[in-house]
Amino acid sequence: MERRRSVLLLPGQGAQRERMAAGLYEAREEFTAPMDEFFGRLGTTGSRLRSAWLRPAPNPELDESAVAQPLLLAVGHALGRAVGAATEPPALLLGHSVGELAAACLAGVFDPADIGALAAARSRSLEGTGYGGMLAVAASEGQLAEELGGFGEGAELSGSAGGMAAGADGVTVAGAADGVTVPGAADRAAVAGVTAARVADAGAAAGTAFGGVAVAALNGPRQTVLAGPREALAAVEQHLRDRGILVRALRSGHAFHSPAMEGAALRFAEALAAFGPHATRAAAGTVVSTRTGVAVTAEQARDPHFWGGQLAAPVRYWPALRELLDTLGRRPGLLLLDGSADRSLSAPARHHPAVRDGASEVVPLLAVGRDAGGPADARVFAEALHRLGEQRDHTGDHTVVS
Repeated sequence: MERRRSVLLLPGQGAQRERMAAGLYEAREEFTAPMDEFFGRLGTTGSRLRSAWLRPAPNPELDESAVAQPLLLAVGHALGRAVGAATEPPALLLGHSVGELAAACLAGVFDPADIGALAAARSRSLEGTGYGGMLAVAASEGQLAEELGGFGEGAELSGSAGGMAAGADGVTVAGAADGVTVPGAADRAAVAGVTAARVADAGAAAGTAFGGVAVAALNGPRQTVLAGPREALAAVEQHLRDRGILVRALRSGHAFHSPAMEGAALRFAEALAAFGPHATRAAAGTVVSTRTGVAVTAEQARDPHFWGGQLAAPVRYWPALRELLDTLGRRPGLLLLDGSADRSLSAPARHHPAVRDGASEVVPLLAVGRDAGGPADARVFAEALHRLGEQRDHTGDHTVVS
């Protein structure tokens, strides 16, 4: 029996929570060590971040990108390290926004010793630019195009870092729907070849702008995130509320993944060049990009602009996850390891047929609600490791895939 592939899901800005994964700190050495290394390499800044991370709710400081982004990167990386140390590295890595940078670190694109410096470079790139907000909307991108088509000065396509294309309805999000699959480890070289052939332009994606507000992320079938300047975003928010559409402000002081971040994206890419990004390591798992919806190629992995440009490009998280479930969800199936502190990353997958019929399974890594950030984190994490161990015991080590 072939073993299910494990997919580590890592969160980004907006999904941060007070004391996220803190229940693992000092409870599991394989998590504690990379966190302490991260804080230690940042000196006094690291001490401040550690205090902010461990502070209970409410903690408005966690809304600041300069605090949330480094902590999301560090916690995502430490979770992946902890899973890999206790069992084996996840076969596939799918990160949302800064979670994708954590996935790149786990896959060997960046040296783990540079995590602190990467976080600092990302924070510096945000200074003085891209201020605004983000809004979660219970609607599809197509519905928003209809609802906001006549809003303000009208909808217009806004180019992302990777280019754009307009469809019949003025909205195109290209990539994962073309049937590209993510092969196993038996032919890892083919991953790069197939990906390069199917996605000639790695950044193919489009954002839709409504009076300065752009589609920043596709998180589920009816879960879309908008980003833009606060005044314009507030106007769009009221417009949607008046039409009975549920909206919720996210914890962000920047308009991530929108044209407002283009300057920051360029600065971050230039900074990343100094870290000498590498191709992913064969044994470290395959990074599935939420920009392209398919596996990151060796060429993309070594390109600092591929990673830096992510700041201004829409996050196509749900199309990428849906593609994995469509192609690998039943044979042999997937174990979706949800590394978010609110289980938002696996929420849309629970409605996918492959999960509903039991072929694939959601495995939370952290506790939620009142138990989050406390001893229950260690219990939930141990249960996840037990589930992964059962899988290994039932299938045998010779079936490892990635």
